[in-house]
Amino acid sequence: MTHRVYFLSRLHDGTDPATYEGWIRTGDYPVARAHPAIVSYDVTRIDSTVDGAGAPSIDYLEVLEVTSLQEYQQAIATPEFEKLLAEWATFVASAEALHGAVIE
Repeated sequence: MTHRVYFLSRLHDGTDPATYEGWIRTGDYPVARAHPAIVSYDVTRIDSTVDGAGAPSIDYLEVLEVTSLQEYQQAIATPEFEKLLAEWATFVASAEALHGAVIE
């Protein structure tokens, strides 16, 4: 069964999206994608709602495919990931973290 973790994130007011996206490429992706508990990981900038009516409720959607929720939780409890999450929090004001199994 495929398991995914999602982060629906909004940046701090005044955070430059280009700076955050640069950090994703140079700091976040290399660490997260190298961990064996993470099968795949992509971040998507949310540009607008599909119908164009109103502003989206989030700025970014992060999608991780993980080997299991337990293995992912163990990974993020390591000093390397704690440092990564502390850096992430300097950019992100709020995030909803979700997980679920893919219906196959």
